[in-house]
Amino acid sequence: MRLSGAMHQARWMARTIYSLKICLLQSQFKISAKDKRALQDICLFIAVIYVKPWIGCSLTVKAPNQTLRFLKSLKEYETVNKEISKAALSKFSQHLWYLSEEIAVLSLFDDEVDEQTKTNIVANLQRDSLYDSVKRYIPSKEDMSDYLYGKSLNDFVSVKSTNLFVRLNMDTDFLKKTVSAWDEDVTYLQAKTRVLSLRAVNDTAKRAVKLMQDFHGLVTAKEYQKQFLLRTRVFCVQEHRNLYPDCKKEILKRKYL
Repeated sequence: MRLSGAMHQARWMARTIYSLKICLLQSQFKISAKDKRALQDICLFIAVIYVKPWIGCSLTVKAPNQTLRFLKSLKEYETVNKEISKAALSKFSQHLWYLSEEIAVLSLFDDEVDEQTKTNIVANLQRDSLYDSVKRYIPSKEDMSDYLYGKSLNDFVSVKSTNLFVRLNMDTDFLKKTVSAWDEDVTYLQAKTRVLSLRAVNDTAKRAVKLMQDFHGLVTAKEYQKQFLLRTRVFCVQEHRNLYPDCKKEILKRKYL
């Protein structure tokens, strides 16, 4: 078992790894009964609810379905631990980017989504846009229960969802056929190959935002200088990656020592 590394305040998985290791090695520690119960509660949540969505979080095509199922599982977790369920729902209900009208249509290419749901998604591509300017669905506290239990993936799809096909320059002839025939349709297979190459960048974006927040206002207060610094950093990172495509500690040691 490896020694745990640094734990950044923004890295939730670091805390989960620490918790699981402490739980596994609890016989080697002096833990109070209260702390032991709390540790078991969080480890149960991690193992039963959190691990599977986290492992698949980089698969963009599965993101809409996985997000919806994850939120439903958090609601159902009330029967196990109401306090953890409430806290997790409050936090993750703020991260519903993959349930936007344009992104939810990715479920058409998710093998875990059933044929009936995909058929309903295709039908809803003809209806008017659900929201005027909102980029994502934000459920209120009042409709959280209905949101979790009453909605399906097709409820987030509208004519606005077709923008994704346009952005990716995809042939949509497969939409005219039944879902059962898609696996043998060339246009569907080509479109699926294209969307499978997409990357989920929410984690990368969070790191970039955090970096910018840390340095915002510390170097300069002038906007044009901030923009110059940002461009310079991007150039330096790109150049560094070109020079060291396999940037490991051993390689850097041989280079600089």
